[in-house]
Amino acid sequence: MRASRFGFELEEDFHELPPESFLYNRSGPWPQPAANHPLGEMPGVLHVPFSETLSWWQKVGSRYFRDLFMYTPIALFKAFSQNGLKELDDEKFAEIFYHTCYAKYLTAELTASMKHLFREYIKPECKYYIVDFFAMSVLKPIEGQNCEKSITLFEVCDGKINPVAINLRDYVIDKSDGDLWMLAKFVAIQGASTHINVAEHPKLHFPMDAINAITKTAVPKDHVLFQLIYPHLEITLMLNYQVLNNPTSLLANKWWMIYSPFPATSETLHDLMVVGYRGIKGNPSYNKYVYPMNGPRKIHSDFGTFHDQYYKAYYDFAKNVLDEIPKNDKYTTRWANYIHQLMPSFPNGEDIWKDDNLAKAVGVLLWDLTLGHAVDHKTYSEIPAYWNPMRLRVSSPEYKDPNFKFDLTKAVSVVDQTKWLMANRLFYQAWNIANLVDVEYEFNLPILKKHVESFKKEMKEIEKTLPTRNYMPVDEIPVSIQY
Repeated sequence: MRASRFGFELEEDFHELPPESFLYNRSGPWPQPAANHPLGEMPGVLHVPFSETLSWWQKVGSRYFRDLFMYTPIALFKAFSQNGLKELDDEKFAEIFYHTCYAKYLTAELTASMKHLFREYIKPECKYYIVDFFAMSVLKPIEGQNCEKSITLFEVCDGKINPVAINLRDYVIDKSDGDLWMLAKFVAIQGASTHINVAEHPKLHFPMDAINAITKTAVPKDHVLFQLIYPHLEITLMLNYQVLNNPTSLLANKWWMIYSPFPATSETLHDLMVVGYRGIKGNPSYNKYVYPMNGPRKIHSDFGTFHDQYYKAYYDFAKNVLDEIPKNDKYTTRWANYIHQLMPSFPNGEDIWKDDNLAKAVGVLLWDLTLGHAVDHKTYSEIPAYWNPMRLRVSSPEYKDPNFKFDLTKAVSVVDQTKWLMANRLFYQAWNIANLVDVEYEFNLPILKKHVESFKKEMKEIEKTLPTRNYMPVDEIPVSIQY
């Protein structure tokens, strides 16, 4: 009781833990407005503790330097051997959008304008999805590159998904348009590749920095909330700082960066990131980011079903562990209030205790930091470079031209593809430092240790009964965002 130290009675007595009860003696990292777009991007952590910086360099940064020197000649050889792009048939094109992280772009809501645009292709007995990359229009291409917006119509009939039409400029093309149809598919792929890197995948990374820093700084080390979340926070603050703020980050996209594959200027890439967070009014393909309290976003494919299957295990685990925290616990209440101030869609200190909000908030956090993030990387990195260009040196004709010829060997240069292969090696491939199945929590209560065992067992059981392909084996799920 601190009141006795004053020699008089306070209006309200209070208990306060000493600084050493907290990870960084109550002086740890804290989120602040983003350096690039303070009002457009999510709050970030610009002052990462030295111990975390050192750990990142030892476990991640050193690998970057190794591969930068050792893998560059290999990437050059692969890019030269591929000799541009390879023909992409409709079946493979549909598979890429249905069975990778690109499935996030399958939008079931067709606006009136979309229905009108594709009116000649829509049949009442079939189901349709739109893949809209309108925001490519915010990008300013670097010299020699093209960044085009596109809208693709996918048809689902008899359980099979197929592309039926693509809108380029002010005209619509289909399979009968020969080389122009082939180019349109690569324009759509370029939109997907650029969007997943800049507008969509960042939603799994950067909003979590606020939770990461606040948990480390404001929650005592022996608190159940801290003990549950902390093992999933390793490496991430410094990793995200490097991506957003390091002048040699791939987002800087300097000409000499052999590992930066983007087709546009750095400034407009950050503009696209803002679009990803803020959304486009009236466009259901671009929704404003809100903290996913109800679990992973709805994805209209097996890729989404895969995530839905596993999310229940994360929620159950969080619910079982967090039930040990007394309702209205002051540290949890304060933790929620701090986060809510920076991320209004996160429950505040009052709402966090309503219904199952605490379990929902933490359950989806654990899913995001482990499986949600990692499967994006794995499925993206496994798409061959010759089908997944981020740069394109061929533009669509101003008018629909039945005589248009598309030379796949000239669509990308050796340098373009080398940059993609290097980025894939350094940043996109899954390089696990620690795995979820090996995580150890510093729980003191025996019942909590049993909950850990039950969680790992449930994850394994889900894997055995998956109704979809296994996009990432449980043994390969990382414990935190490590790449």
